[in-house]
Amino acid sequence: MKRFLAALAAAVLTTAAASAQSYPGDPGVGTERGVEQVNNSGQVGTVTLFNGGANTRVVVVLHGTPADRVQSVRIYRGPNCEDLGTSGPAYFLTDMKNGVSRSTVKAPEDKLLSGNYNVIVFSSNAAGARATACGHLYQS
Repeated sequence: MKRFLAALAAAVLTTAAASAQSYPGDPGVGTERGVEQVNNSGQVGTVTLFNGGANTRVVVVLHGTPADRVQSVRIYRGPNCEDLGTSGPAYFLTDMKNGVSRSTVKAPEDKLLSGNYNVIVFSSNAAGARATACGHLYQS
């Protein structure tokens, strides 16, 4: 019985460590930034960037999202969430479903963390959707 429990514990610990990694060589911790509500949506959460060299894995997790709605997620260039400019999205992320969006962006992590980019979540993936959440990406 003791051997079984020891083997089970080792398997769980090995699986947990492997599943935390986003890219080979990435320690799995990522760089996490907060996402705040916009337009009184009540949607708040985090955006986590995982360094993959020339590519970056982007995971957005929000609380307070409608379970039955698909929401667009984009990265815009701008100094903050209030000043996004007029050039349109710099990067399109995978639509958010059940409060989660997982994407890979063809840009290095340090570029995204330059202080010039923001993750914006919209109320739906239809044209004219309103912003519901924003997270400013910056180096700490």
